[in-house]
Amino acid sequence: MTYRVRISVGGLEIEIEGDKEFIEEKFSDLSWLDKVLEKVKAHEPVKQAELISEKMSFTEYVDELEPETHPQRFLTIAYYLHKHEGRDMTYDDVKEYYQRVRWPMPKNLSDVMSDLIKDGYMEEAGRREGKKTFRILRKGIKHVENKFRGEER
Repeated sequence: MTYRVRISVGGLEIEIEGDKEFIEEKFSDLSWLDKVLEKVKAHEPVKQAELISEKMSFTEYVDELEPETHPQRFLTIAYYLHKHEGRDMTYDDVKEYYQRVRWPMPKNLSDVMSDLIKDGYMEEAGRREGKKTFRILRKGIKHVENKFRGEER
């Protein structure tokens, strides 16, 4: 007779099939499960980063990342421009991308940017066509790729 056992941990599902002795052996020592879970955890951030780095429209980025605050939205715009257009962000970009997805505009753009700079997510990057530009830093990139989990302002 063949036995089948399914284990579900988080988003991972493992199914084991075999005779009674094989199944009992696998469940007498679950150390193999810890090894499997460690391998999955080691690859999980890479999968998220790969998903986010695929060529998506800005609207798809927003759907994927679900930024809720103005700082998260600024970082989403900066990340998108950095990854897909290879350029830094201006306040005009903020206004344009906010309009694209119908977000309500913050009262003061420079206050949001100042907080992001102070927290080490962004930096001033000079001027382009007479307008101040801002660059997303590694800390900001990681924050977006982790879908804003972890360090919060």
